[in-house]
Amino acid sequence: MIRIDRIDLCQGGEKICQVGPWSIQRGDRWWVRGPNGCGKSTLLRVLAGELWPAPGQHEQRRYQFDAEESTWSPLAAKGRVTLLTPERQNRYLHQDWDLTAAEVVATGFLDTDILHERPRAEEFARLGELMDQLGIRELWDRPFLELSQGERRRVLIARALANDPDVLLLDEFAEGLDQEARESLWAMLASPRMAGKAIVLTTHRDAPLLEGWQALDVEPMASGALKVEPARVGVVDSDEVLVHVQGDLYLESQLLVQDLDWTLFRGQHTAVLGVNGSGKTSFLRLLWGELHLKVGGQVTHFSNPDLTVRELRKQVSYFQPDMHAWFRPEQDVQEVILSGIFSTIDLYDPVNEQQRETMRATAKRFGVTALLERPFDTLSYGQARRVLLARVLVANPRLVLLDEPFDGLDADVREEVFAYFDVMASSGECTFVMTSHHAEDQPKWIRRVIEIDPETRRLEEVEVEQ
Repeated sequence: MIRIDRIDLCQGGEKICQVGPWSIQRGDRWWVRGPNGCGKSTLLRVLAGELWPAPGQHEQRRYQFDAEESTWSPLAAKGRVTLLTPERQNRYLHQDWDLTAAEVVATGFLDTDILHERPRAEEFARLGELMDQLGIRELWDRPFLELSQGERRRVLIARALANDPDVLLLDEFAEGLDQEARESLWAMLASPRMAGKAIVLTTHRDAPLLEGWQALDVEPMASGALKVEPARVGVVDSDEVLVHVQGDLYLESQLLVQDLDWTLFRGQHTAVLGVNGSGKTSFLRLLWGELHLKVGGQVTHFSNPDLTVRELRKQVSYFQPDMHAWFRPEQDVQEVILSGIFSTIDLYDPVNEQQRETMRATAKRFGVTALLERPFDTLSYGQARRVLLARVLVANPRLVLLDEPFDGLDADVREEVFAYFDVMASSGECTFVMTSHHAEDQPKWIRRVIEIDPETRRLEEVEVEQ
């Protein structure tokens, strides 16, 4: 259905890798492997017809479906090839489109961003079938922008399947899903209804589940590895209170967590667990000052109940899965990192040389120095995640909130980021509160684990082996 003779892949005008010869047949299962920045996401976009190969190589990508004549035109992929990337989710957030979950899935019938016409009767039936398969029927009328990270991802997977494509391209598609949702998704991909489709995916996780798949290894032209030496200096114990929370947490009139009475001390690094939709992200937004408790409740930061949001943001940083959508595509990487110093999106104040030096030092720690002058939208998903992690830590905050921070990072980069966080966590400079659905993402220096019970809507302590 798709054949590549030999093509060069480019990012930001630079050649990053070479792929081919390679072909995708009906029913194939391909796992595209490689480190962050090697070109995996770019390759999937080339297969989908969203990007061209390097100049002069357009005829080296060919499409042929059924008995149709082979063609190099990317128009042949329209309706036959569907690509699901994290950027698809970010687009809805960036544009602030007010669509329900069902409407987002329905946009997949014509592969449009918004719903231009009411679905036909047979499309309504298909819509219900897809949402039932993915366990998201109860989200039908919920606004997409109010869903949790995992719920949004499952909605977009249903959207990718809406027009029953011949080739399904999935880029880090399972990130943000809890274990039950991931298992359900893998079972669906292995089901008989998917037998005739070709599936090509990238993932840095769930490798054992890909046994029997064909692997395409993509090697980068140059390495962007981090170089951080782990330096454990012991874990800081302190009676200094960073946050105290007391009350009930609601989101859009829906109770998320009740009877909160929770205190965080400096150095008490904490993991927040819970299934998709339980309220983990909302809890972090509460600590960041973006959400508020029900009338009568109170959140006190740094023992100062009168702290303004502006003063709070100078001491608390928040990494969110949808941060990619905050920044203009043409914004260069150094501006993105510098914005973390001011806790803004754009730069409104002059930047002095000391601040630039701090930015450069942080960029070096995260292995993104070579990317500083690149436009943000030319980065791979993994590269963008590293840039955003650098942005969160550039201001040396007292409290760092991390929502699924390691999604999209390959194993080597994840270990290097762990090492850098290890230095900060054990030095007492900052305290981490993080969420994750993966056991391997929970650093050894986590001192406390709390879980939001979706049945009781209460925050519960989980015993941790020290």
